[in-house]
Amino acid sequence: MVQGQLAPVATVVDWQLPVIRRTAVALGVALLSLNVLDLFVTNLIIDRFGGIELNPLMAPLIGAPSAMLVKVGICVAVIVLATRITSPRMVIGLRVVVAIYVIVTTVNVGQVAYLAF
Repeated sequence: MVQGQLAPVATVVDWQLPVIRRTAVALGVALLSLNVLDLFVTNLIIDRFGGIELNPLMAPLIGAPSAMLVKVGICVAVIVLATRITSPRMVIGLRVVVAIYVIVTTVNVGQVAYLAF
C-alpha cells in the first residue's frame, strides 16, 4: 500500500470476524441452554399441574423423547451456523431471539414458582 492511501475496508474489519463468530456461538449455546430449561419446565408444568403446551409445533412432541431431540437438534444447527456468521446484523438477530427466549423461559419458571407455592 502506498503511503497516504487508506486501507481497504475488508482489512480494517477482519479483526472483528473472530469476535463476531465467538459472540454468535455463545448466543447459540445460550439458546440451547434456554431451550433445555424451557422443555424441562414445560414438562414439569404439564405433568404436575395439568398445563398445556401453547406452541402448536411442539404440542404433539411434549412428553416424548423426540421433543428433546428436536429442541437440541435445532439449537445445534444454530450453533453450527453461528460459526459461519460474519455479519454484526446476524448477531443482533441472535441477541433478539435469545432475549425473547429469556422472557419465555422466565415466564415458565415463574409459573412453576407460583403453582408450587
